[in-house]
Amino acid sequence: MVKGLYTAYTGMINEQSRMDIETNNLANVNSTGFKEERTVSRSFRDLLGLKIKDYSDAPWTARRLGLMNPGVKLAGSYTNFEQGALRHTEQKFDLALNNGLPNVDADQVNDNMTAGGNAFFATSFASDDPDGGGQLIKYTRDGNFTLTVDGYLVTSEGNNVLDVNNNPIQIDPLADTTILQDGRIIQNQNVVATVQVASFDSPQFLQRYQDNAFIIGDGGAQVVSTTAEAANATVNQGYLESSNISVVNEMTNIITIQRNYDTNAKAMQAEDDTLDIAVNQLGRIT
Repeated sequence: MVKGLYTAYTGMINEQSRMDIETNNLANVNSTGFKEERTVSRSFRDLLGLKIKDYSDAPWTARRLGLMNPGVKLAGSYTNFEQGALRHTEQKFDLALNNGLPNVDADQVNDNMTAGGNAFFATSFASDDPDGGGQLIKYTRDGNFTLTVDGYLVTSEGNNVLDVNNNPIQIDPLADTTILQDGRIIQNQNVVATVQVASFDSPQFLQRYQDNAFIIGDGGAQVVSTTAEAANATVNQGYLESSNISVVNEMTNIITIQRNYDTNAKAMQAEDDTLDIAVNQLGRIT
């Protein structure tokens, strides 16, 4: 009976963790370039088996421990990098990446185009860690950029947008500016900079930084290219990428999680009632 209580308890904790992630997804439905976070749950038996397994077995296989699952645990989360829809803003420093689709002219990009998303803008930011080493690089699909009075291309947070050599992009703030689909920035018929479009060998190992960006971290992801052409992507001026969140899917997931939570709560109550009978009534001499 105590095992039943623990199993129901772990189920409730697991569903609460899933709910936190799903509600964060829903809260960012209107965040430019936001990528959906998904969860993976595993039985406690499997997780424990992976911790104490004999590594002479096949990789990532867990030995069977007992006949019943003694609970469930959130094994981790991963990012859905599917590209979101592109929306037209007509702002000349708004940029959207389109990759995994045939190359199209900017005026042919439409809201129905979605594909994979292994291409990112690179921006610099100051590390919060006093021992972190100053400026670091984070990667994002949020192309809501502006130009400072000094001509620096920056994000909405004020971070510098980087070129293909990891240098801050600085251009003439008074000159007419055209940004080509290969990322080249044209002023006065000259190429003055090229927007970096980074792609990775294993984007699934990128570490989420805050809500709308990623860093390399310790996951093992490596930059394999810094140009739009190498990333099989196009840079579209005057567009922004919407999040890839489906409100209907998220609401369905939230309802399912709530029902699972309620079921585990009722199971815990039933186990508690049974335990109460076993302790206080069975064997009573009347």
